[in-house]
Amino acid sequence: MHVFWITGESSGDRYAAELIGELDRLRPQWTHSGMGGEAMRRAGAEIVADLREATLMGLSEVLGQLPRLFRLRARLLDAIDRGRVQLVVLIDYPDFNLGVARALRRRLGRRVSILYYVSPQVWAWRRYRAKTIARLVDAMAVLFPFELDVYRPHGLETVFFGHPLVGEVTPARSAVRLREKFDLAGDARPVALLPGSREQEVERHLPVQLAAVARVRDRLAEPAPALVARANTVDRALLARLCEGHARVQVVEDSRDALATAHVALVKSGTSTVEALLIGTPYVVMYKVSPITYELARRLIRGVRHIAMVNVLADRELVPECVQDDANPAHIAAELELLWSGRRREEQVNGLAEIAKTLGEPGATRRLAEWVVARFGNRDAC
Repeated sequence: MHVFWITGESSGDRYAAELIGELDRLRPQWTHSGMGGEAMRRAGAEIVADLREATLMGLSEVLGQLPRLFRLRARLLDAIDRGRVQLVVLIDYPDFNLGVARALRRRLGRRVSILYYVSPQVWAWRRYRAKTIARLVDAMAVLFPFELDVYRPHGLETVFFGHPLVGEVTPARSAVRLREKFDLAGDARPVALLPGSREQEVERHLPVQLAAVARVRDRLAEPAPALVARANTVDRALLARLCEGHARVQVVEDSRDALATAHVALVKSGTSTVEALLIGTPYVVMYKVSPITYELARRLIRGVRHIAMVNVLADRELVPECVQDDANPAHIAAELELLWSGRRREEQVNGLAEIAKTLGEPGATRRLAEWVVARFGNRDAC
């Protein structure tokens, strides 16, 4: 069987790679290709298009790139058609992937099965998409238990096997070894900075993050070294340019190691907030987009009080959220200071541990792979 994968973000690239690895153990004769990044390539997939071709953020930013995105979609559809693909796995990235799903149904009908893995946040905005997704895809695999109730009313087969990061989000080395690796003095309390996996995000977030750390240093009279986590979709030269002129800053290649070493963290809203949740490092969430995108999103989002998944799961602001105008150095620094020590820090650490228990047991990707083989494996003979 030939499986085709489409993801537009580094987190999806990792999820795909891990699932490909589990499928390869169960069905080594299956082949894999698609749009992805280094993780998928290392897992043995043929990369038809690099995910960096699709790394755009925000509604307004996408508009100017529509012709290029349409051409990219056409390339992927041609690859699926020529490759005699039996199963397409769409991972998050809804505005692009739903267009792919529609085009696939028009072109190939039900000759190809479609699994959607990692649900779009239809519960937060554009809820009508749940019905559209149910019409277009054959099944949905969600990461959070409450998402089961989003799709089942529409008759879509929806499964939850736990969050794939549970049991997987662990630092590569012990705390002592990590401090040696990052050349941290014995009493240094570093701040992890996770600015995002798209270069547009990094350019918006990292200067604000670095300025916030500088304020924390001044107010607390601590060195507070900064560990800037680089996603594999972000050019090292960009980070070097943005960090130039800032003291006690180093770029690190593993966000989990940075989080495990940090005293506190400042994390861009997204998958990294779940990594921080599972590692248990106290953190602040931030997010900035263009003013036009923010206004459009603000008008579309209804009935959702939080942007950070940990807060959605907790149904309260367990983790401070600094969004748009509030994502400024002074406000962020004040929130980081409150987590430096004392009651707020203790409350968040305890709350993170409780929320982590709701995400299931380790082995979610293995269980999902077993289900994929049972659910779609009978297409081997197609």
